[in-house]
Amino acid sequence: MIKKGVLIRFFVLIVLVFGVNIYGVYAQKTKQRYEILKLIRKEKFDLVLPGAMRDNNVDMWIHVIESGKKDPLALDLGGWYEYRAWEPLAYYIFTDRGGDRIERAFLGGEDLDGLYDIVGSGNDLRKFVEERDPKVIAINMSDSLPIANGLSHTAYLRVTKALGKKYASRLVSAEKVITDFRVRRVQSEIIAFANACEIQRQVMEAAFKRIKPGVTSREEIAWWVQDQLLAQGIPPSYEAATLHLPYLPSVVHSEVSAPSETSKPGYVFQRGDFISWDMGIGYLNFGTDFKRDAYILKEGETDIPKGLKHAWERTIKAREIIRKTLKVGRTAGESLQAVVKALEAEGFVYTPSDDFSSQYRDLMNALGDSDKSGFTVDFHATGNTTVGDVTAGPSIAPWRKDRAHLMVQQNFIFAFEFVVNTWVPEWGKRISISYEDNSIITEKGVEALYPWNDSIIIIH
Repeated sequence: MIKKGVLIRFFVLIVLVFGVNIYGVYAQKTKQRYEILKLIRKEKFDLVLPGAMRDNNVDMWIHVIESGKKDPLALDLGGWYEYRAWEPLAYYIFTDRGGDRIERAFLGGEDLDGLYDIVGSGNDLRKFVEERDPKVIAINMSDSLPIANGLSHTAYLRVTKALGKKYASRLVSAEKVITDFRVRRVQSEIIAFANACEIQRQVMEAAFKRIKPGVTSREEIAWWVQDQLLAQGIPPSYEAATLHLPYLPSVVHSEVSAPSETSKPGYVFQRGDFISWDMGIGYLNFGTDFKRDAYILKEGETDIPKGLKHAWERTIKAREIIRKTLKVGRTAGESLQAVVKALEAEGFVYTPSDDFSSQYRDLMNALGDSDKSGFTVDFHATGNTTVGDVTAGPSIAPWRKDRAHLMVQQNFIFAFEFVVNTWVPEWGKRISISYEDNSIITEKGVEALYPWNDSIIIIH
């Protein structure tokens, strides 16, 4: 349980352990990262795994991996497995044999870190299982959770043949076990994730300050950030989303340029541009996902436009209402209902997005120049990957109904992401401000892991 003031101590630990300083120099070594990840694995096995299995009534969890394929849980489970023609599969096997600890075995691979109790041949699978005679065997196949669905059809055929009919009939999906194993955080991984967020925050905010109106392009500033991260051995959090280009800042509004121009990678930022930047970094076994916003002053301006400032203030007000509303112990569906009720009680209008049609835009436009602010939310799970549709855990959003039944548990790390649309008189239109910071829910409510986005960055 997180105690009072623990997140402040996290920051002290980040500085002392990870070597972060205000100048963006990070004294991070390969061996250090290796040891941190090893510590996280050990803590998860000792402190989280027993509950993840017992709360889901699972006697044995078999996680099957195949040679030549990077498994979704490779960094979670550790060990070493290389191609062996005589052993095309390897098995992580976790067995509840009573007591306060789960037995850990790795058949077909090597354990260089001493995390597993038993290491042997994958050819001994049936004998190993027969000796323990589990009644329920969870295995990595799932209809809805990609990280729990790494078992190919051919691997499934091999496993069921090796187990025999008796034990093959006892197989169930491991998605519930894997979900709880992932979302129940130990202190060491919370610290590591907070450190990743702080690395991203410093680099993003430094990048905004490098923008020169009429000179700097979207892709130039994005490539600069990638170079800073590469120097630290840090990749994007979700490379497949952008393939070749890095995460590019987006122009929400421009005084002089049409959307067809501002959407081009080579677009050069102009005075009067309002910018939103959504990106993430990969660090150890984690992926971040949050935004920062900036406005480029026009000639003669000393502050952001009054209407934009009002829109931002409405966004921050919504944030604080939501922050006081989200609690541990509700399902994602119940949490969504509570947030909507709380915001509507304060005069906000629910303009939900279904994430694949014009629903949100149509509802927003219907408000016109009303002084009401509309909103929609997407508090998706994050931490090990930025993508809410593929990571484990509850996701609180109107279109993520397949996660609505999942419980918001203690130390749930999530993307505190929502959109507030407000009429901006100077621009004669409604502007959507998409707010996002990575946060954690404890028994005290929503807590920050690093300095949140409290203001729009001003570029002179």
